[in-house]
Amino acid sequence: MRLVGPRRLARFRPGQFLMLGWTDGRDPLLPRPMSIRRVRQVQGSRFKVQVAEPQTRNPKPETRIAEVEILYKVCGRGTALLSTMRPGRPLRVLGPLGNGFTMPRSTTGTFLIAGGIGAPPITALAEKLAMCRASHGATMTVLLGGRSKADLLCIGDLKRVGAKIYVATEDGSAGHKGLVTELLEEVLHAAHFTSPHAPATKRRHGGIYACGPYPMLAALAPIAKKYGLPYQASLEAGMACGFGACMGCAVPINGGGCDLPAGQAGQTYRLVCQDGPVFNGYNVLWSIPSISSIRSVDQIDRP
Repeated sequence: MRLVGPRRLARFRPGQFLMLGWTDGRDPLLPRPMSIRRVRQVQGSRFKVQVAEPQTRNPKPETRIAEVEILYKVCGRGTALLSTMRPGRPLRVLGPLGNGFTMPRSTTGTFLIAGGIGAPPITALAEKLAMCRASHGATMTVLLGGRSKADLLCIGDLKRVGAKIYVATEDGSAGHKGLVTELLEEVLHAAHFTSPHAPATKRRHGGIYACGPYPMLAALAPIAKKYGLPYQASLEAGMACGFGACMGCAVPINGGGCDLPAGQAGQTYRLVCQDGPVFNGYNVLWSIPSISSIRSVDQIDRP
């Protein structure tokens, strides 16, 4: 779906999201969180855009226009309504929200992992990395995972930015038969990555950037640690507000979300909408069930 909005949306960081709500009626009551696939500025549009400023709450005509793309899966009442909308229908949009991926400054290898509908923010990140790859000398490897070939998204966009693509499907309909985390282990082994204590790993690596189901993100954490790679994970969660008011998207974090010395323990909670959705993967307590793993967006969106 493409949405017309204010031009400031073009300043989004890959990994940030929008809250989409309805302007007609109160059913469904809650907006839906949607990751931003891409934003492009346009000279003008036949559609009118109104921006409600927080200071006045009065909508004002907006002449600076951006076209925002989102990619979503129909899985409940809210997304089903989105799929029936026609051009010209208005939506309430709040965003961009949350904290996106932190771009690597100097890398020799970057691994982007997407599971299913986690592909949009990963593809947005790949396009961003492609823009600065020449100056930073980065190489970009993308691994896509899904239950079947139909779940592998954005392959054409990733090819256009020059990414090296590997795919894994659980039913074997495309690429590696099995989990994308298993495929990552094979790719790292073939690239001669070793433990972080070996001299060969003194080079700086871009690390692992991932978005997808909670179990996939949890399985990536020990792999990143094994090879000494930085790990950024974009979490999915059901949320009612998108800015920290409802407290419905809490995730357990080690030591308050700070990088702690080895052996130092602690536990607190952070919000996916406000403190994330992108977290340092080493700080998330993956072994402790969280709201993100129990109540996903798919489940929240059902009647």
